[in-house]
Amino acid sequence: MNIQFLRFFLTILLIIIATNIVCSQNLEINLCDDNGDGYSNFIIEEIENYVLQTVGAENDYFLEEVLISTSQGNIYSVNSPSNNPNSTILCQSEGGGGFTDIAIDSNQQIFLCNGDIISSLDDNCNFFSSNYSYFKSNALSFDDLDNLYIGLGTESYVLRVNISPTGIFSSEHWHEFGTGSSGGDFVLLNNKMYISWRLSRDNYRLYEVTVNDERDYISHIDLGQLPNETYGLASELGKLYGITPNKLFQIDLTNFTFTDIIQNSNPEDEWYGAAGRHEAIVFTTATYITLDDAQNNINEINGDWTNTIVGGQTIYIRIENSLTGEYDIFPLDIVITTYPNANQPINLEMCYEDTYNIFDLTQVSMQMQINGNDNLSFTYYNVDPEVNPTVNPILTQYQSTQNIETLFVSVEKNNSGCNLIYNFQVINNVRPNLLPLSDIQSPTLLESCYFDQDDIGYFNLNDIENDIIIDEGSFETSYYLSYIDAETSNNQISEIYYLQDQIQEIFIKVTDEKGCVGISNFYLKLDCFINNESLTSIVFPKFITPNNDGINDFWNIKGVSEKVKRESTITIFNRYGKLLYTFKPYSNIGWNGTYNRLQLPSSDYWFLFTTNSGIKKTGHFTLKR
Repeated sequence: MNIQFLRFFLTILLIIIATNIVCSQNLEINLCDDNGDGYSNFIIEEIENYVLQTVGAENDYFLEEVLISTSQGNIYSVNSPSNNPNSTILCQSEGGGGFTDIAIDSNQQIFLCNGDIISSLDDNCNFFSSNYSYFKSNALSFDDLDNLYIGLGTESYVLRVNISPTGIFSSEHWHEFGTGSSGGDFVLLNNKMYISWRLSRDNYRLYEVTVNDERDYISHIDLGQLPNETYGLASELGKLYGITPNKLFQIDLTNFTFTDIIQNSNPEDEWYGAAGRHEAIVFTTATYITLDDAQNNINEINGDWTNTIVGGQTIYIRIENSLTGEYDIFPLDIVITTYPNANQPINLEMCYEDTYNIFDLTQVSMQMQINGNDNLSFTYYNVDPEVNPTVNPILTQYQSTQNIETLFVSVEKNNSGCNLIYNFQVINNVRPNLLPLSDIQSPTLLESCYFDQDDIGYFNLNDIENDIIIDEGSFETSYYLSYIDAETSNNQISEIYYLQDQIQEIFIKVTDEKGCVGISNFYLKLDCFINNESLTSIVFPKFITPNNDGINDFWNIKGVSEKVKRESTITIFNRYGKLLYTFKPYSNIGWNGTYNRLQLPSSDYWFLFTTNSGIKKTGHFTLKR
């Protein structure tokens, strides 16, 4: 059996098998419910395009495909260009010349031209199996009536011819444009003809041609300039594509914008021509609420439409070959899904010293999940996916790169595409800045100490804070006898510490408002309590009676040497801690019970006695009037 006839027979068989059949397995599409009422508004045309693309992925008869011919004689197939483009080599050259263009007729027969000859391609990718033309052609395309349109390189007119198994016949001038020449193809889309027309080397225009039912030229308009070197156009399942030597792009006729679809990965093998797999076939789609309406082709719904049943319903999409009248009906289940119900994400904060942290973003997922039975998926990004839809997700174990970063999480329900975008921050908080750890050879010392009422010396460890903590702010401190205890917060000691040995190392743990921790150390020595004259005989009077009788009119220490008095300071406070008076007990007779020359009332008052060697004593006395 002739290979071409077999291919044609199989194509017709596929059509017959598909004709007038209702698919037994329903397609499904999820739509998002904005307000939770179970209804959603959508555009029927978008639904029909979705169905056409979906069934094309399973059935070659409807497969969305663009074929590309190259300068080195290869043919590439780009599957699903509008949805998920994938490029593969359909036919690979064995050293022949390049192809300037490619075209496909209604029987899915592939035709090629190389500048001199137009010929069909057999199933073994053999060119020149039967020659059809010797025109100096650079572009060719079929319409839905199987007319072949030919561009002749430098000529300003376009030929239209019919093809028979024995050759070309009925050649005619389809239209004379008067200037310029064909830059690319002549493709039919929505009953309009679109042409890539070259006016100059760097000026490729897109012409929209109005044609009649016989596809005769009526008029044309210039839509605007195409990317330079647009050598080919392809019409495929309701979309228009352009080809340059290095890329395939889609043309939005509404806004006249261009979107790159796929790049040529081999710059030496330039892309010259393009054709849609259904270039000469027109599928019409129509949507109906009932199967009977779809079968009888009545009561079509179109435009903006809202489901009529709460939560969704089944509608029926009829795809018809407008040339043969054969059709398929595809039931489509519309599922209305509400947007996910989730908590606002919290910021993640960690403390760091030398390197930025790795954050576990699954903590955000768990915190955002309100109902454990909701099937929510969480996808994370470091760029807003609504602003940049092509951005790749990041790992949930996220390595941060700066102190504060804003991340984005897409929360989707039931894999429905109904998602919401939230943002949150990952924050690296700096640990408190402390004096570095010291050693016994060069220790950080706490040099102030006190005597209790029994004249036993002790340290108030909080006195070291201003020396150890370099940062300003609010901190909590705790003290330990080992570094490991400080790390684990075990065996904390009191800030009032009675030294038992000649020397003791103390570790201070400093926690800031963010919960970040720093650890340093300092030392205590018995030397703080040792003085060349004993302080055990010091007397702090219990009262003062400032009535000018010469007895106890002033409050001052007694019972110590001049040296102690010279090297010490006394500070007087009221019971609320307000500083009232400071004096040197050696050069001052003492305090007379006044503040700013005003006599203070009878009450208890407090004192702080401090020596230059760091010894401190506190207590109180009574003022009587």
